Amino acid sequence: MPGGNEKRRLGLVLVGLVLVVGTAFGFWYVLQTIDERQGYVVASRDIVRWDRVGSSDFAIIEANVGEAVAMTPNEMGPIYGQWSTGNIPVGTLITPGMFQVPPMSSESESKSVVTALPLPSGEVAFGALATGDRIALIGREPDEADPLADALGDSVAAAPEQPPLTLIGILQLEDVRDNQIFYVGDPLGALELLELLERFERAQDNKIWRIGIDVTAEQLMLALQGETATVGTDIGSE
Repeated sequence: MPGGNEKRRLGLVLVGLVLVVGTAFGFWYVLQTIDERQGYVVASRDIVRWDRVGSSDFAIIEANVGEAVAMTPNEMGPIYGQWSTGNIPVGTLITPGMFQVPPMSSESESKSVVTALPLPSGEVAFGALATGDRIALIGREPDEADPLADALGDSVAAAPEQPPLTLIGILQLEDVRDNQIFYVGDPLGALELLELLERFERAQDNKIWRIGIDVTAEQLMLALQGETATVGTDIGSE
């Protein structure tokens, strides 16, 4: 009957519409399941070591970082006002370890920073270094400016003299944890300590002496020059 055919056609159209809508919804659901992107924070500028950062130093991107560690916008609150522990190029994903919390609580330390420096490696007597040790860093530093070697050039193979043992520096280890020295002071002082440790690591025959609180740099230099036999019973050497 004509009326029956029209109802059948209307039913088929409705079924088709349901299938189309269902397919579109299923496709959208699959895309949402597969696309695991979310907002992550990146540096919006080149951040330099010891820069104090705020919200304007960061931007938000949509990304899927997989197993990588990265901070989301709602985790950034505690970061604002902290200091950068190193140089962070623009566009770098932000992680908590890139920043530290210096100013200290007391007024006398309000401009100080807490810095973790690598514990110096070298020959040391009487066990590992620990909190409270006062140490002298000894080594042979190469003479980087040798005018004779520059004049002779590479064509002459001259046997260079071994540089003498010298005192590179003295350190008071106030807080040692996990093979690191934790230093409280101003950023410039922290950089100077880091440069001192880098000098020691570059030196040859580097040694570490434990020294007493009353031992001076002048006494250590005299001992290294052989002008005195000892400089105190607290010095430890091989």
